[in-house]
Amino acid sequence: GLIGLCFTHAPASIAPPGGKLPVVGTNPFSIAVPGEKGEALLVIDQSASAIAKSEILLRSREGVPIEPGWALDAQGNETLDADAALAGSMLPSGGYKGFGVGLLVEILAAALTGANLSTEASPFSGPKGGPPGTGQFFIAIDPAGSGEAGFGGAMARLAASITDQPGARLPGKRRADNRARIEAEGVKVSDNLLARIKTIAASPP
Repeated sequence: GLIGLCFTHAPASIAPPGGKLPVVGTNPFSIAVPGEKGEALLVIDQSASAIAKSEILLRSREGVPIEPGWALDAQGNETLDADAALAGSMLPSGGYKGFGVGLLVEILAAALTGANLSTEASPFSGPKGGPPGTGQFFIAIDPAGSGEAGFGGAMARLAASITDQPGARLPGKRRADNRARIEAEGVKVSDNLLARIKTIAASPP
């Protein structure tokens, strides 16, 4: 029944517009808004980057080119090479506006919490640099606390203004549908990934 906001930052991977050196991470934020029955009516979960870094890592492992508009190489030139992208900078979603979102998350999840800045955090994967020391920032808002009793109805009307349009959907709807489908059908895992998991599980700690 609460509005939930979450901000979490990551090791630096996005350079500022016009720059070449990463300053902020993919720095995602999310907001979940309840419906009239307390259920999650609308869920937005997005990063400051044009694509999740995990997708570039996956393309690098598979030797597959990345898409245009995803990343720059170390010289600040747009690249389709996943390895060059990992050595360079990811592009922000929406240009300078996406970088602004990354800064917003950086301020709340890092500067305000006392965590390492994205530029100071070690990578999430691998042993380099030890624990990354990144931070998170959470806000929970009770709609009733505003004294506005019509919040639920307003959200229902807002949601309807989206879902009443053919082809439009509420943010989070696809994720909810996928979750229901996966719970019913299970998850498909590639043979290569299963082999990697078995190798890691069999290796000594």
